[in-house]
Formats: sequence, structure tokens, C-alpha cells
Amino acid sequence: MANTSQYEEQILKELRTLPQEALPKVLRLLALIRAEFLTQEQSSLQKETQEKPSHERTRQLLAPFKGNWAQELIAGREDRL
Repeated sequence: MANTSQYEEQILKELRTLPQEALPKVLRLLALIRAEFLTQEQSSLQKETQEKPSHERTRQLLAPFKGNWAQELIAGREDRL
């Protein structure tokens, strides 16, 4: 499986084959998995922020932005709200 949509389709197929009684347990497991990944992400972000700022690090952070990075950042935040 190469991309996210294929994983999503396979997950949905698996969910549809489960009995309804299993769905609450699956939901709890998904919440547990999500919490685990959020914890990992937070610890990695803390490590990154503890690094000394550098020109190279700044360049890496801004590399994904094609145009005005400030406007793109603001638009991304507005999308999430």
C-alpha cells in the first residue's frame, strides 16, 4: 500500500466486517493509538525546540512554503479553526 487513501479504504473494509459490538472497543483502541502518536510528536517537538537556532534550521522550516510563508501559515491556521 503506497498512499494514505489505500490505507483508509482497507481500514474501512476491515471495520465493516466487524460486528457492531466490537466498534466501541475499536474506537477506544484508535484513541489510544492517536494518544501514543501525539505523545511521540510532542517529545520530538520538544527536542527540536531545545536545539540552538541556526540559519540552516530556519531554512529547513521555511522550505515547504512556495510563496509568502507568513500568509501561508496564517491561512493554514485559519483552515484548522
